Amino acid sequence: MSSTNQNILDQSSVNYYKSFVNFVSIQSKLHADRVFARYPFNNTFKTLTYSEVDRITTNLACEWSEKGKGVDVISYISDNGVDYLLTMIALMKLRSVLLAVSPRNSEAAIVNLLEKTGSKILFTSPKYEAIAKASVANLNGVSIEVLQPFDINALLNQPLNVQHKEIINAEFDDTHLDSPALIIHSSGSTNFPKPIFLSNRYLLNICGIFKLYTEVNPHVDVLNQDDVFLTCIPMCHVFGFFCVFSVLYSGASVVFVEKLPPSQKEIEFTLKQNNCTLMAAPPVILEQMASHLKEGGDFSPAQKLKYIFFAGANLKHETGEWLQKNNINCRNLYGTTEICACLTSNLDPQCKNWYSLHPIWNNSEFNNHYVFEEAEEGYKHLYLRSGSPTMALHVSNREGGGYNTNDLFLEDPTLPGYYNYSGRRDDTLVMENGEKTNPVPMENTIRQSPMVKQVAVLGHARQCTAALVEVDMAYAMSFGPEDIISVVHEAVEDANKECPSHSTIMPQMVKILPFNINLPSTDKGTVIRKKAEAMNIDLVEKLYKDFIEGPTSVSSGDVSSWSGETTESFLVKSTADVLKLSESALSDYNKSVFDLGLNSLTAIQLRNIIAQQFGNVPQNFLFQNSTISSMREALLSNSQVDASELIEKRYQQTQELAKFYVERAEVDFPVAKNDYESTKKDKVVMLTGATGSLGSFMLRDLLKDETVKKVYCLVRGKESTLQDRLVDAFKSRHLDSSLLDTERLEVLPMRLSEPNIGLTKERYDQLKEEVTIVQHCAWLLDFNMAIDHYDKECIAPFYNLLKFAYREANPMHVHIISSVSASAALGPEIEEKPLPFDSHVAMPMGYGQSKFVCEILLNYLMTKKNFPCYIERLGQVAGDTENGVWNTSEQYPLLFIGGCLMQKMPNLPTVIDWIPVDYASAAIVDIMLRTSQLPASEENSIYHIVNPRLENWSDILQAMKSCGLKFDAINSIEWVEALSKDDTNPAFRLMAFYEDSFKKDFKMPVWQTKNTCKFTPVLAKSPIINSDLFEKYLNHWKSVGFYNPSN
Repeated sequence: MSSTNQNILDQSSVNYYKSFVNFVSIQSKLHADRVFARYPFNNTFKTLTYSEVDRITTNLACEWSEKGKGVDVISYISDNGVDYLLTMIALMKLRSVLLAVSPRNSEAAIVNLLEKTGSKILFTSPKYEAIAKASVANLNGVSIEVLQPFDINALLNQPLNVQHKEIINAEFDDTHLDSPALIIHSSGSTNFPKPIFLSNRYLLNICGIFKLYTEVNPHVDVLNQDDVFLTCIPMCHVFGFFCVFSVLYSGASVVFVEKLPPSQKEIEFTLKQNNCTLMAAPPVILEQMASHLKEGGDFSPAQKLKYIFFAGANLKHETGEWLQKNNINCRNLYGTTEICACLTSNLDPQCKNWYSLHPIWNNSEFNNHYVFEEAEEGYKHLYLRSGSPTMALHVSNREGGGYNTNDLFLEDPTLPGYYNYSGRRDDTLVMENGEKTNPVPMENTIRQSPMVKQVAVLGHARQCTAALVEVDMAYAMSFGPEDIISVVHEAVEDANKECPSHSTIMPQMVKILPFNINLPSTDKGTVIRKKAEAMNIDLVEKLYKDFIEGPTSVSSGDVSSWSGETTESFLVKSTADVLKLSESALSDYNKSVFDLGLNSLTAIQLRNIIAQQFGNVPQNFLFQNSTISSMREALLSNSQVDASELIEKRYQQTQELAKFYVERAEVDFPVAKNDYESTKKDKVVMLTGATGSLGSFMLRDLLKDETVKKVYCLVRGKESTLQDRLVDAFKSRHLDSSLLDTERLEVLPMRLSEPNIGLTKERYDQLKEEVTIVQHCAWLLDFNMAIDHYDKECIAPFYNLLKFAYREANPMHVHIISSVSASAALGPEIEEKPLPFDSHVAMPMGYGQSKFVCEILLNYLMTKKNFPCYIERLGQVAGDTENGVWNTSEQYPLLFIGGCLMQKMPNLPTVIDWIPVDYASAAIVDIMLRTSQLPASEENSIYHIVNPRLENWSDILQAMKSCGLKFDAINSIEWVEALSKDDTNPAFRLMAFYEDSFKKDFKMPVWQTKNTCKFTPVLAKSPIINSDLFEKYLNHWKSVGFYNPSN
């Protein structure tokens, strides 16, 4: 059967050729007299036909055959060009596996690659002879072969070696399809490059990507025999290899330039000389092309191209739109060496979608290889299913044999089924407070400015983000220093508009680098963030130190004579400037500035402004003094509040707040009548916090219980996204999201601070009559915030929810997820009883104190108002027992994986009462349903949701070792010291937390569970964290790219 009748989609074409070199030989005969390669020579271009390339490479293979005998892997390093093409094909005809070594590698990286692949011979051009010799000098049995530049005329005059059939084995069968043929290595941007073995099947598929697209979309002519394809990517990269050899299916020709990267004038000349119809390049070259054309370059050569393909990084949207507007048709491609080229934008020339991506392979049911799964915060993670013909060899990193790309995408809201690349999971900056920032979209936005050549957004394990900016010197030369700074800050402000508030880059955290400093980038134009930070570490540390600590003692002015009015005026103006509000918005001097929008990040900025005038201002000044009035009072008094005095002040505030709510409840809530048995109602639950870990499992368990008639979920966010948020929460935890597709569930916006909790009066009254159980799981978790902030954000809204739940006859049964931190200072052992009315039993932080206030209030309502209220005190929650989903940003997962990377774990005196989240949920839901008809009773109102089976920390370490993890257990202080020396360790992001926690002598008490276990026996069945469960955690962390067993 003719090769032209074969298809990629059904793999008949791949099965026909059986190997890459066989494919080259067959296609060279089919297109014998057509031009394959065009290459520069003396200011013009020469050509080689398919048959000439085949004959030259066969002769070269015969010439080198003795050198390749018995060698499994041959390596090659050289610049890109026609010599590279001929050498690559010739070496692959020897039937050894070819390792394509990038010239960008260091000597150490080359040595590492040769060792990992077992390569015994390194072919090199004279340019790289020195580094090649140095690389093999300390390797046993490795030789080098220096190839002089080819005299192509002489090679063309050589007839085909008459013994080529005896010298070269050209017989192939089906077994060769899955044999390795080529090794392409990773960029090595974070470590040594990783060799990736590509099979013949993989290579035949990647060469056929454009053919595949036309098979699926017959009306689109991507690549035909008349096309001339200029490629500006080296063949040692999979994108470059793909572009060059994609021409073989159709018989088109490929054009090489003198050197990479080419200048714009060289590109313009090459396009004209060869009448090119296609081009492929990294985005940075397209950026340069746009600038060149704007400055007077000739548009016509680029406008004649059917497509300019780019890949490897995002192209500035502004640039892509400009090119399209000027009839230059750029199109986006996506792939990785591990999974092949797999996504394209719409290649229909009439389509304006040049950027969003769609899977090429997923147009047929039986070829549904590429899957977008739900990730955090609406992102989609791309993975490749096991068994795909486009997967590289031995790269599986996912349970079941698939491959996680760790690349994140967002579905295009205007083009369903198309996705925009957003960044990598490991790009995510996990900040000191646990919030996450995706720096890639921010960097992309900042780079839209013509003033910015490159930018790195930092913030991993720090309190806030920062930006290192490399300006474009050619553009900046037309501007003065102040204008440069202004334009850069405008670009940063544009990025701030699109990011969450915790990711905002403050003006003080933008550093325009000296003009002699260049940010490191991959050859695709992507900034190497960790390297950028490491190269400028002193500058970065100073940037953060100056911002976080601010002025420490010397003030810029004399404020000794300032009156209260002058101080207030200064504070109002400063706060308004930071919050970008009018000064009139701060007319109430007793209102918390946090209520006006100040957060932990802008608090640093405001504190620094205040410190510039008043000198030594504590870092927590605004958390201690959150109103204009209290700030004024603190600043004008000459004494600073002692830390212990401040802690006691917060305890007193907590005590007064609890008293306030009890006194308020005494008025607001008449004594209720309980008669649940005679008026049994269906169980209808109102649940908050369902998008969190525990809340998701509780919602799952409630929906699976047939005795629950309906669940109303209150969810934060835009009404149009509420259901999607629940679906995303379920999918990210491997819960059955089909449970959410039921009339038994209704999602409502969570607006507890508004009248009628944000509902219409009719809806409010209807739910007030219908709902029988309320479970309040949502709560702010910010250890910086004081109790007065928690009052506004959490306690007051909860009080509104209580008013909703109250009925004079048979009030709803109200439950709240409390915290062990509300009772941790009560004593060595905590009984399942209400707390004494003494705020000192809580830990000295706003979070625990807020839970204390709620416990006091609910106990009052239960005992004095006959209002059935229940408290579930929750301890440390671990991942579930079925899928092992445990958030990778939490302290213990980071400690486990970080410790294993160091092969050191700390010895801790900790007693472990961790409870898997599915058991915590099961126990709480059981309590909710069992108490649903009970009258108010203090005796059954307090439950401890901790594991009744206690372990020691040593048991956790043993479970880890049973899973094959290797480490030494060392003193915790030594462990912190070791961690402090490795800022690449994932646990480093919580360095300050570990340092602080391991130095404290505070020992957590034991929470009794006897009564809770008796009431809900499922709690007693909770498993300890043993090796079986820990293995599930490891498998989950492996599946999301958090844990790599090979490290």
